[in-house]
Amino acid sequence: MRQYLTSRDYPGKVRELKQLICRICYRHVGAGPITLGDIPEDERPTDSCWCCDRRTPEFDRAIQSALMLGVGLKEISRAATESAIRIAMNEEEGNLQRAARKLGVTDRALQLRRANQQLND
Repeated sequence: MRQYLTSRDYPGKVRELKQLICRICYRHVGAGPITLGDIPEDERPTDSCWCCDRRTPEFDRAIQSALMLGVGLKEISRAATESAIRIAMNEEEGNLQRAARKLGVTDRALQLRRANQQLND
């Protein structure tokens, strides 16, 4: 988050930074840290630059292990999505709205994904 705020261009200087912070604060729910889901959608960084900066050696090793076991991209993606939802829900103590914001999706999208997971289990 800090990297996004410091590397972003602010053509309006302080006024634009202040307005962005106000919009982020308006969207933020709870006492937890500000996440990508708190940034207004039209202000969010592109997936390519954000994702690459967040990759960790542990994440890469998990993907490598899955590939060595013959797991395909679709299954890896599904497992990563399920893990992210489970972790966000745990961190937000079951609060669907805060978890959805943390994940950068709508409440309804998160409800549908969770319902789909329960059907597939």
